[in-house]
Amino acid sequence: MLNVLIIEDELPNIQRLKKMLHVLDRDITVIANLQTVHDSIQWLKANEQPDIIFMDIRLTDGLSFEIFNHVQITSPVIFITAYDEYALKAFEVNGIDYLLKPLEADKLAKGIRKAKSMAGIGKDESILQLVKSMQAKQAIYRNRFLVAYRDKYILVMAGEIAYFTSENKATFLIMYNGQRLMIDQTLEILEKEMDPEIFFRVSRQFIVSLKAIHKIHQSFNGQLKIELTPALDEAILISREKSAQLKKWLDQSA
Repeated sequence: MLNVLIIEDELPNIQRLKKMLHVLDRDITVIANLQTVHDSIQWLKANEQPDIIFMDIRLTDGLSFEIFNHVQITSPVIFITAYDEYALKAFEVNGIDYLLKPLEADKLAKGIRKAKSMAGIGKDESILQLVKSMQAKQAIYRNRFLVAYRDKYILVMAGEIAYFTSENKATFLIMYNGQRLMIDQTLEILEKEMDPEIFFRVSRQFIVSLKAIHKIHQSFNGQLKIELTPALDEAILISREKSAQLKKWLDQSA
């Protein structure tokens, strides 16, 4: 059984979330739903914390971030909101996911799976220890970028990035959905910041994600050519030395 707490001030949204949770996983039990910052603080102080908290951000009496100033929350939190400007703040607390309204069932399901995965790592570990271990890993390797785009900011998670490329002294990240965004970091900096289990620098111009490698072709003199997703105009030719390193990296990562 997975005990969950819902913090949401609009009844239709509470009912919709409960219905979706029941359809997605019958092992989920909603132990309470709270509508204000004040009530949430009091409930969390008086009760054992649930396996997961679904939390709206704008509540009747203020922003739900205020709860974290009064209670040490050890449960993983999935934020559900109609506003995208709080994403960065959400991940500074115990947020493991940030879902925008109206809720999409597939994204909600992914968040639930993530929470279950956390709960299943090490039988003797508390949720707080798991969250701390996740934060420690995040401190080692970069897991998100806040990118200026036109008149707003876009939060891009590392898992959404297919590859980085350098062109005319500018660096771009290319997402799996095809979006191309300019960032401040150089490839030299990114090579140190990104998780080497996931990203590999195949050339001076490209750092690629493992999942973005669509096809690998043998070329002359021990070199490789790779095709990426999203597709480029032509395959990337990799030097002989880098080709050998890439094959070793792919074999170890498999």
